[in-house]
Amino acid sequence: MSDNLRMLGAYSAAMEAGDGTAVFEFWSDDFVSHVTERVSPDRVGTDVRGQEQEWWQQAKSAFPDMQFLVNLLIESDDLVVSNWTVKGTHTGTAFYDVPPSGDPVEINGTAVLRIRDGKIVKHWGGPHCQQGLGLIR
Repeated sequence: MSDNLRMLGAYSAAMEAGDGTAVFEFWSDDFVSHVTERVSPDRVGTDVRGQEQEWWQQAKSAFPDMQFLVNLLIESDDLVVSNWTVKGTHTGTAFYDVPPSGDPVEINGTAVLRIRDGKIVKHWGGPHCQQGLGLIR
């Protein structure tokens, strides 16, 4: 296993375990998300690592039995493509203003990550279905 994949595994395990500060350890200070312009245009050029931290915290709070699964990893030089799924039952808190339903939830996404010196420096992608399934308005 490459150093990049080992680092991503450690990051995912830390976030799934509830270590919200891991985003600051594994993402570089000069991290750039190419999704920011689409979802938070007012945040372009700012440190968006806190938004990743908030997403994980909200997901863990909303889906107490949450599982984070990596379905596919493709690595080429300093790029890693990851297709991932979060599964859980919405028995906790509201998730992006959607009240708990008691129903199972599955959120799938794809991330393309550029890694430099053991840290994530760029990101393209994100969840595919939150808005499409009505989980986020």
